[in-house]
Amino acid sequence: MQMTLPSFTSAEAAEMAFYRAFEANDLEAMMAVWDDADDIVCIHPMGPTLNGRSAVIDSWRDILSGGVAMRFSLEMVQIYTADNFSIRLLNEHIDIASGNRVAPMAATNIFRLSAQGWHMVSHHASPNPGTQAAKNNLLLH
Repeated sequence: MQMTLPSFTSAEAAEMAFYRAFEANDLEAMMAVWDDADDIVCIHPMGPTLNGRSAVIDSWRDILSGGVAMRFSLEMVQIYTADNFSIRLLNEHIDIASGNRVAPMAATNIFRLSAQGWHMVSHHASPNPGTQAAKNNLLLH
């Protein structure tokens, strides 16, 4: 999936596009958020480390093709930004269309600024170990 990436003017704008694409089950929009370099990394909850654009695309294709409608409420924990990188730590509160709420996920999103704007280079989500709900109810995404 080679495309011209949109130019996100901030890490926050790229992050919001990431969650909108996730909610819409839109693979093209999802991959437009990711940097087109091959050094990107993604770790889904309880999953292996996926290195490189091809592995990341394949994983999102599998996830988004399931058609599960999810809505995210994001709770920002910490933001670190320096020059051309932004590291954003947050809790993902996920509601499933069936009316279920998934255990909160702790997520780390890393964005890099290049001549093409801000794009994601790493996403790592895992059950938030600080909540009982996370211990009782896991959802892979």
